[in-house]
Amino acid sequence: MNPNSTPRDLILAALHLRNFDAVAPFVLSLKRTGFQGRLVLFTSRVSAAAQNELRQHGVEVVPFHFSGKRDRQPLARLWPLWRWYFSSGASASAKARLAHRVFHLRYRRYLLYAEFLQQHGADYDRVLLADSMDIFFQADPFAWDWSPGVHFFLEEKKLRLGDCRLHRLWLGCQFGPEFVERHAGENISCSGTTFGDTASIREYLAQMVATIMQARNLAKISGGDQGIHNYLLIEKKLKQVIVHPNRHGPVLTMGVMRAEDYQMNNEKLVLNEDGSVPPVLHQYDRLPELKKRLLAGLPPQEVRVKRL
Repeated sequence: MNPNSTPRDLILAALHLRNFDAVAPFVLSLKRTGFQGRLVLFTSRVSAAAQNELRQHGVEVVPFHFSGKRDRQPLARLWPLWRWYFSSGASASAKARLAHRVFHLRYRRYLLYAEFLQQHGADYDRVLLADSMDIFFQADPFAWDWSPGVHFFLEEKKLRLGDCRLHRLWLGCQFGPEFVERHAGENISCSGTTFGDTASIREYLAQMVATIMQARNLAKISGGDQGIHNYLLIEKKLKQVIVHPNRHGPVLTMGVMRAEDYQMNNEKLVLNEDGSVPPVLHQYDRLPELKKRLLAGLPPQEVRVKRL
């Protein structure tokens, strides 16, 4: 995160109603890897003091206004009307203005990212779209053998769409129960980490936003962007996709893993099954002992997050 460099790698993330402590592991672990790209954090209802602290650590802060309560936008209750408008002949700019007002927070971030890349995409070669509060970096997240396209990262093999109550709810509201039943046996891809070259990520974001606009009913759910993400993968809506099984790629998604499911080397780095080091640990905070070990390795004078 060197503001004086000319980075070609970009990380986009968002933060709402939290302070610096909530993203300290994300920011500080990334900084420790020597990452020389650009981290842009879209912030809503984040204090000026927290924004200043983020900037001191090399983060580019882009404030935006979200008037909803927590992550829910009350205007979404009129979703049938908005969906009709999104299907109309209105201009793309008019639809985007409305989307900023009616999308729930977790959906709106994709619109923010898309608009940022529309303006600045030519400055970057590769992009990571990331959750900001449950990721820990073990190495530069771009330091692995890339190929063009959108990189999707699966969760554990045992996780199937049809076995998850939330995915049944999200996909049922968005695409109908028949879609859920037809694809109940599919593995789950987590939307909290999505990589790609800039052109492919722009295509992904455009498809995300367009599909959100046509979802059957977003009034009942506020956090189902992962349903849209999996829909794009299942329905092959993108030109070029690379799918990574969990424990075998640059992202290790740890949400349902147990302490005995992972190994660490002598440098206290978490390993994949083949002994390689995944640069990105996602949902590491679901494992209290691992979280304690990882946070202990960060500069104590800079980390005020509660030690478990």
